Order: sequence, then structure tokens, then C-alpha cells
Amino acid sequence: MAKRLFGWFAPKRGEKILNMVEDHLDLTKAAVENLYRMVEAAAKGEASESWSFFENLCQLEMKADMLRRKMVEELSRSEMFPEEREDLMELVRAVDWVADWARDAGRILDTIPFEKAPEEMKTAAMNMCKANNSCVALLVKCINALPKAPNEAISLANEVEVMEEEIDELYSIARRHLATLEFEGFTTGALILLNMFLDAIETMADWCENTVDIVRAVAVRIS
Repeated sequence: MAKRLFGWFAPKRGEKILNMVEDHLDLTKAAVENLYRMVEAAAKGEASESWSFFENLCQLEMKADMLRRKMVEELSRSEMFPEEREDLMELVRAVDWVADWARDAGRILDTIPFEKAPEEMKTAAMNMCKANNSCVALLVKCINALPKAPNEAISLANEVEVMEEEIDELYSIARRHLATLEFEGFTTGALILLNMFLDAIETMADWCENTVDIVRAVAVRIS
């Protein structure tokens, strides 16, 4: 995948780094998927399963973060042109924020009695996470298309932005539930954390949009 992922780079100057980029994307996508599974389990009151998915999520995010740091070291020693380094670091850091916010969402979810939330809220949160899965999958396709089909990458970037807007709508629905429904068994602090949980899910989508902005800039430059 690495060679086709960043084909605009001279292949012998940074093949190791490009393989790292591929691995980083895979880790981020898996982290987002584990968050969705965690939310599903938490909604059913399956505490052990929810915790297992949370542990997986944390491990994946930690690996992604370590990989990003290794990339910085490799880039400092590579023979890539400065603009190539900048493109890679901007792109990877933006993707890394998606994994970071997935971890933060999981941490917050683990502290609240989500199984006691109204069914409407559970459904709204799961819908947001499911849409984020689709958004990240589109993001990966977008980056994949960049080297050989920059125009297609731009088109996919537009689709990611549309998906981000859909997640914004789902976020509005969830916050409406938060404001109007009864949350028995929730303290004021737990309600505040629930709001922060929704914020974290929405921010993941924002960083998908930020990432495709970078893709779009590169696509215009290489097309």
C-alpha cells in the first residue's frame, strides 16, 4: 500500500516511512472501530466486553502515537525533500488526532453509567460512532486515491466533508436528547461527562475533515 499511497514521493528516499504511514492509518481505523464496539457493549450493560474494547482502543492509540514519534525520527534522517516531510507530518498528525479523540471518548465513556441512559441517547451515540467508522473508511480511500488519481481524491474529500456534516446533525440530535430526556441514575457530573463524550465523538469527525483539507491541498499541487 505504501508505494501507491504516496506515489508522488521518490520511492527510495522514504519507503520505511511510507510503510509506517500505512500502519498508522490501519491502527487509527481499528481504534475507531473499537470505540464503536465499546459503545455497543456499554449500551447493553456488558461491562467486561466494554472494558475489553476500551483496552484494545487504548493499545491501538498508544501504538499509533509511538509510530508517529518514530516517523519524526526517521524523517529527520531521511533524504526526502522538505515539502515531502511537511506533507507527511501534517497528514499523519491530523490522522493521529482522530485516534487521540477516540481514546478520549472511550475514557469518558468508561466513567459514566451509560447503560442507564435512555434508549434514545444510546441509539444517538451509536449512530454517531457508526457514522465515524464510515467517515474514517472514506478518509483512508481518499488518501489511497491521492497519488494516481488526485481528482478522485478531491471527490472523496468532498464525501468526507458531507459525512462530517451528517455527524454534526447526529450530534445535534444527541444533544437535544441530553437537554430534554430524563437521565435516572446520572449525577450532574455524569451528565457533564456524557456531554463531553458526545463532544469527543464529534471532534473525531472534525479531524477527518481537517485531514482531507490537507489531502486536497496536496492533490491540487500534484495534479
